[in-house]
Amino acid sequence: MPHVPLSLEEATGISEMAFLPLRAETVVDLDDVSFSLKVVDDLGNALLSIAHIARSQYADPVHLAGMLEQARLELSKDGHLLAPWSMPYQPGTGA
Repeated sequence: MPHVPLSLEEATGISEMAFLPLRAETVVDLDDVSFSLKVVDDLGNALLSIAHIARSQYADPVHLAGMLEQARLELSKDGHLLAPWSMPYQPGTGA
């Protein structure tokens, strides 16, 4: 069964929750319906930054989950402790 495409709002919300207890900030670009993602520590220092996440990357929940998992892995390798996370249930996917 095909995945239900994520909206920009859903994708940014999921992305912001994926890095707790760190703070993830998203900035939406409505011109091309994309967003950027920055993960910061308590002092506001950038720990990770993805400058451009295009609609073709976030609309597929499996692709977005892979991107977020890779980013989480990089932060973990740098010694940052993250809360357990998995991609939220997607209606229509049977997942």
